[in-house]
Amino acid sequence: MADRKAVFSRPNHQDVKITGGFWGEKLQQIHTVTVWDVLDKFEHDHEEGIMKNFEWVSQGQRGQHIGPPWYDGLICEVIRGISDIIALSYDQKLDEKIEYYTSMIEKAQDVDPDGFLDTYTTLMCLDQRFGQNGGSLIWQHNLYNMGCLTEAGIHYYRATKKTRLLKCAVKAANYLCRTIGPEPRKNIVPAHSLPEEAMVKLCCLFREDEKLADRMYEEYGIKAAADDYLALAKFWMDHRGVHHNRASMPKYMGEYSQDHCPVTEQSEAVGHAVRAALMYTGLTAVGIETGEDKYLDAAKRIWDNVELTKLHISGGIGAVHNEERFGYQYDLPNDAYLETCAGVALAFWAGEMHRAFGDRKYIDVLECALYNNVLPSLAADGTHYFYENPLISDGSIERWNWHACPCCPPMFLKLMGSLPDYIYSVGKGGVYINLPISSCYTASLEGGELTISQEESLPWEGIWKITVSAEKALTAALGIRIPPWAGKVLVNGESLDPNQLEQGYFVLTQTWSGKTEISIEMELPAIKVEAHPYVDADIGRVALWRGPLLYCLEEIDNPLETDVVLGDDPLAVEDAQVVTQAKVISGKTLSGERFCAVPYYLWNNRGKGKMNVWVRQAENGVVIANQSGETQVYAAHAAAANQKKLRLDGWENKLYRAYRGSK
Repeated sequence: MADRKAVFSRPNHQDVKITGGFWGEKLQQIHTVTVWDVLDKFEHDHEEGIMKNFEWVSQGQRGQHIGPPWYDGLICEVIRGISDIIALSYDQKLDEKIEYYTSMIEKAQDVDPDGFLDTYTTLMCLDQRFGQNGGSLIWQHNLYNMGCLTEAGIHYYRATKKTRLLKCAVKAANYLCRTIGPEPRKNIVPAHSLPEEAMVKLCCLFREDEKLADRMYEEYGIKAAADDYLALAKFWMDHRGVHHNRASMPKYMGEYSQDHCPVTEQSEAVGHAVRAALMYTGLTAVGIETGEDKYLDAAKRIWDNVELTKLHISGGIGAVHNEERFGYQYDLPNDAYLETCAGVALAFWAGEMHRAFGDRKYIDVLECALYNNVLPSLAADGTHYFYENPLISDGSIERWNWHACPCCPPMFLKLMGSLPDYIYSVGKGGVYINLPISSCYTASLEGGELTISQEESLPWEGIWKITVSAEKALTAALGIRIPPWAGKVLVNGESLDPNQLEQGYFVLTQTWSGKTEISIEMELPAIKVEAHPYVDADIGRVALWRGPLLYCLEEIDNPLETDVVLGDDPLAVEDAQVVTQAKVISGKTLSGERFCAVPYYLWNNRGKGKMNVWVRQAENGVVIANQSGETQVYAAHAAAANQKKLRLDGWENKLYRAYRGSK
């Protein structure tokens, strides 16, 4: 992207290679198993399969539709995810599959002279585009579907340089630009966000490659106008909460769709958590590309509200099952909804915030969501999925083979496909390593090229080796994010002073020549974590953490009780077979019995059973937590009821911290 406002820019997707380790193994399984599982299940959904909708549209049929209205968007999200995967590891069969989907999408779109494409609306309610004439934009998902098509076209073009799907995306985007905007165009804003960022991406694609617009015109007679796409994204931001002359129904979508007031006046994350996080991602992208502080200021206000009051320890968001929405501040029940899609959207938003502001804290959240909210949604076999990711289970929860609303696997594939994009950043005079993932990247900097390679043994061991190579002498900065979970850190055998960090990065600025090896050792202690006293559900409770991983107690390892009471005995770390080889945390309960905690991402892979993340912690032999650990009253009421007992010193700008024991 143009990065007019950004502190950092991202590498080109194809320039980063993941070379092995934990994530190399995971991504290989996703490529060879999960992708094909998702495609097979979509193609046989309701027997006839998801692509039947496009076939019916191209044939002029009406009156039936496979799946919910947002199915167009889901298959386009899968295409985007696959595109990013084959960009790094080409797979002819997957490429041919996308070509097949492209032909069906193209035929369906060609039926409409405007370039409008939404199979549900065309097949079931032809005169209700964008929820007009008595329709419902919230239900129909027109803008979401067309935004997903736009992203699919962009990512597939970047992966293969093929333009047919991009042509479909541009036709759809041009139609939206002609239809939506200032008068005499129509005041319509997305009910389900995503198209905002998609339009920014389309703008950036054509700004980066000036010859691409000429190619689109020469091959298809279609004019692409980068400025128009950015203007549409900006219009959507400026007209949230502006209901005068709203053309779509419902005219007022309220907090559910972040339509309750203008974006620049919003300061709290509200409504449907997936829609919200995707809207905030688009808001940040618009702020970066336009260079207007009002958008980034709003994004930062809302981010701080989430990070400090509405973020579960797993990196999950969306506390309330009803409307899949955010709760009140500090309303963080352990049986919360925590949809996989919301965790993915949060990770995307975190990536944009890091690009805009450069602070480690955004990558901290991205990494937490990646390991502890998104990764748990996929079973060890690569073919079963979680929609919700609660932090407690009575034994009835189990991953599903498929779902009536299978929105999470496509979002999962999008994040996993784009994971290489977040490992490195370029800015501040050098290259910055955001994620310790075995990989290689060559950055083009002023004065020459710098190649960075990483080898690590995470999440189980804290060994991390970085090699910096320069063919000719080059003066540049190398920033290394030091994760908050690292414990004691040694850099080339010397202890790292936390005061040396700049926004969470250890920065080496020097002249690089030949090969330079940097050895980092991280302690990775097993620790107890406590929640802010306003989080009523977790008063008197702790969660267990090691490295980047959250841990939980499963019934199979703790047949007597998963809601144990811990005393002050030290925690131990052991090797164990938990579906795969892993590190587990063990110790003694207050009554002297052994307990065992496993990485949360591995839970529910050994059959059904009770599970618990937040366990009771005795202080001076006294247990103060309620038995269920669930919120009994609103946080504000809890604070008032316990105001004589609450100690808030040390909680400034924190929602979680290492357990400090008796106060």
